[in-house]
Amino acid sequence: MQISVTFRQIEPSEALKNYVTERLNKFKRYLDGPVEAHVVLGQEKFRHLADVTIDSNGRIIKGREENADMYAAIDLVMDKIDMQLKKLREKMRDKGDRIRAAAPLKAVEESPGLPPIRRKRVEVPALELADAVEMMQSGNDNLLVFTNVANGALGILYRRQDGQFVLVEPDLS
Repeated sequence: MQISVTFRQIEPSEALKNYVTERLNKFKRYLDGPVEAHVVLGQEKFRHLADVTIDSNGRIIKGREENADMYAAIDLVMDKIDMQLKKLREKMRDKGDRIRAAAPLKAVEESPGLPPIRRKRVEVPALELADAVEMMQSGNDNLLVFTNVANGALGILYRRQDGQFVLVEPDLS
């Protein structure tokens, strides 16, 4: 974990820097991969401010607290960051469980020279194109196979990385 501590309108203190570093190192259990933490400690009149920004694999976690005591402000902001990290970790765990529970995949016999292929059987509902798009927008799937009610043809609707939808209608003749 790469930690930078900045002091604003306050005398730099090695004790404060060590305290912040010690508190941030406790978050390593929630974070994986390269992590950058930037802490700004400051004072405005009689308020002490603690501002923490953590960047972990593109996920930004921010917290800001103020208190009459600098150590109390640091404790409050670290508690706030801790709650955000726990919530994020739980969300990721739930998402992973949902993906694993969605549909069991079976390995297909391996052919020489080909990577292992998984097979998944899906229902092919009969839908209007508008209903298929609405179904894709409301769910997390990036692919939908359906029978187009308008023409009875097989339709494959997928979401591109830019969020646009593409309809593929194979010519089975």
